[in-house]
Amino acid sequence: MNIRIASCLGGACLLLSTSSAWAADPLGFYVGAGIGDSTLQSNAAPFIPNSVEQHPTGWKLFAGIRPIGMFGGELEYVDFGSKSGKSGASSQQASGSAVAAFAVGYLPLPLPILDVYGKVGLGNVRRNLSYTASPGLQPVGLNQTSTDFAYGAGVQVKFGAPALRLEYQGFTTSGGDQSLFSLDFAWNF
Repeated sequence: MNIRIASCLGGACLLLSTSSAWAADPLGFYVGAGIGDSTLQSNAAPFIPNSVEQHPTGWKLFAGIRPIGMFGGELEYVDFGSKSGKSGASSQQASGSAVAAFAVGYLPLPLPILDVYGKVGLGNVRRNLSYTASPGLQPVGLNQTSTDFAYGAGVQVKFGAPALRLEYQGFTTSGGDQSLFSLDFAWNF
């Protein structure tokens, strides 16, 4: 009876140790968040006399895998922020966000704590823009959602499981490019 219990406990311990080793780093999984300066552009709104370029604070959440040293993949949610501005009697407000998927390539560097990377992919970009010609008039709005080319590049310094990244990423849309230059914190599992 004791041999049976010991065998079950031994098997359970072996299973747990194997699954915990697998869970520790199955595919180079990582998650993170970042904050920085974004650019919201719109030059395709016919009802607005001038193109709009705003620079609000943006943020993002991301998760990725790096199964091979030089290649990985990443999913992101980016909030470009919201910004309002006035010019004479007119006022404008712009906001945007994106959900994106990237293929990530890393340079083969001899320093294990440093990564330099580039990424390309697709992003589903949402832009909202409203314009009021003068107080008392109804604002005219533009709400667009499109799937567009996305790109980025950055540098990462790893301190074991935690890492700091400095990254620029952009989304090429027909009405103007959206971008985010951010400082990110990542956790590698």
